[in-house]
Amino acid sequence: MKRLYGKRILIFGPSGKMGCAIRSVFTECELINVYRADCDICDFHQVAAKISELVPDMVVNAVVYGGLDACEERPREALHVNTLFPQYLAELSNKYNFILIHFSTDAVFNGTTADYHLESSPVNPVNIYGITKFGADSYIRAIAQKYYIARLSIQFGPSDKNTQFLEKMLQKIRDGHRNLLISNDIVASPSFSADCVNELKSIIEDERPYGLYHIANAGMASLYELMQEIIKILKIDVSITPVPHTTFNTKAIKNSFTPIQSEKLFPLRPWQEALAAYCRQLII
Repeated sequence: MKRLYGKRILIFGPSGKMGCAIRSVFTECELINVYRADCDICDFHQVAAKISELVPDMVVNAVVYGGLDACEERPREALHVNTLFPQYLAELSNKYNFILIHFSTDAVFNGTTADYHLESSPVNPVNIYGITKFGADSYIRAIAQKYYIARLSIQFGPSDKNTQFLEKMLQKIRDGHRNLLISNDIVASPSFSADCVNELKSIIEDERPYGLYHIANAGMASLYELMQEIIKILKIDVSITPVPHTTFNTKAIKNSFTPIQSEKLFPLRPWQEALAAYCRQLII
């Protein structure tokens, strides 16, 4: 599949960050966006009917039951969306012969290592979110014949929602907050969603082996360092104070050190450079 022109791609979760990135990058394809109103992913009969009707070449699963505390509070819903739905897509991918594209997370790691996590690194999730996401990884790898799992770290980029860290902080700034407390002990690989999806597209176009790929901009940073950089780039008059993540009252155990690298791919541009490119799109 070196040329994707005209390929039919069905996107579950088109309004989230990764769904938006797929829509902006795979422009030569026939994209079919499946919103919640179009199909209840908790009703597998509806899911199968939608796929059998549309006969896609690829199916993108950009749906996630996110929020660490939300998953702790509603584990049944998290299991269904994050694990059982991808498992069913894996089964359907064999039946209808499509490529399954699934987004995973660095939350499958426990955060106790002192180095980058690779595709071959041992997995040990510490919260319900990570457990349910690792469940999907495991089922897809065991069941699907044609699949790409893109394991990601913390993302920045355009989205129809403001539900992730950076977007939440920027919204606080827009709302007039000028003093923010930011964790300095949560370290990950900040990455531009557009960069990650462009790399994913190259993987598919180059017909690389099916499997799991870590996709991230080069480098690592704490949430505090990430906010420091964006404030510097945008020249925002905001003060931020570094604090331990335990300052914030949460139910879930947090993965404190989860930067990722790939042993299969060349590094993407540094996260600082990618962040500067993203900031050129922002209006504060």
